[in-house]
Amino acid sequence: MTERADGFVFLLLPVAMREGHDIASYLPITKLFKENLDKTLIPMLSENDKTLYHTKIFAETEEKLIGGSAVGTANSLGVDSFYTIYKYGNCDDESMRITHFYMRAISFDLWRTHSKNLFELLRKKKHCYDRYRLVSKELGKKLILTFSNFIKFLCHMYGYVHTTVHVYITLAEILCFKKLWQTYLFSAGFTDKTLSMADTRHEDCAHYEMALTDAVTVSDLKVICSGHDVSRFDKTNILADYAPAQKYLRPCFNFMQLRKDMKNCGRALCPKCLRLLVAADLAGNLEKFKNVVNIEKYKRHRRRYIRIVVWGRNRSPFLNELYGRCVEKYPKMVKSIERFRRFVTFDWKKKA
Repeated sequence: MTERADGFVFLLLPVAMREGHDIASYLPITKLFKENLDKTLIPMLSENDKTLYHTKIFAETEEKLIGGSAVGTANSLGVDSFYTIYKYGNCDDESMRITHFYMRAISFDLWRTHSKNLFELLRKKKHCYDRYRLVSKELGKKLILTFSNFIKFLCHMYGYVHTTVHVYITLAEILCFKKLWQTYLFSAGFTDKTLSMADTRHEDCAHYEMALTDAVTVSDLKVICSGHDVSRFDKTNILADYAPAQKYLRPCFNFMQLRKDMKNCGRALCPKCLRLLVAADLAGNLEKFKNVVNIEKYKRHRRRYIRIVVWGRNRSPFLNELYGRCVEKYPKMVKSIERFRRFVTFDWKKKA
């Protein structure tokens, strides 16, 4: 039998473990996939977070290889996805060379659009899809567009925060196209150093995305966590010399500025624009991103951006990474910002 329920079982897994359910499937699932869940992923998650139930999976299994020959990755145009495109877009290894860009409604550009179907989504977000098509055409890759109700199921029906389940949704959709892929390159958001499973119910599931990608990897589908060994700072500055990224890099969180002819918002309160601008500044690459973000605005208000990095470093591994580099490049500014914070918080016991 060639039809498998792998994707739906994986989508149900966070619900089952958090709500205390087992999973039964009338359709078969891939044998190695079931073994990965039963012997590795589920025990690992339940042991590290005692609030999770040790879910049991009841389903027949199949061993027949049904995988395809395509190599895919997301085309969301953020730093992580562009790094994957840079690394594997035209690599020498044919089994790793990207053939398809895969764009689904979990992208930050799209997931807040409450559309009934793909056609409505295409109409509402035409400017986003036009940008995806433009980049795909320029880089010579086929573009696959999909729409599902997976976000509605997990985030609306069960009320889970998007960040706690987004990797499950992405990989579940990938598994639904199992007969297409030989390799799928999942763009990692965090490095190995930030691996954590202590509070999976509430923390960003990207913190343990390598464990999730390993679980869905089977004989005829290799899912690779691309970029997990490279910091966000290094990715940003590698892309500074990559021509497509200089034209189309789009990590911005500002949903109101998603028109094709508009740059990233570049606001200090936009976490992704802040990280892009500060990282580029610290590496001396600001001018290389002038076509995608307003660098002159950043130069005029540099202290405001650095202040957010300094004050927020303990809340974000990305800001903490930038903080050490800010201390090296702008020591006087950082010292002044820290002194001011101690003053306004009445923490006067510490020496200035």
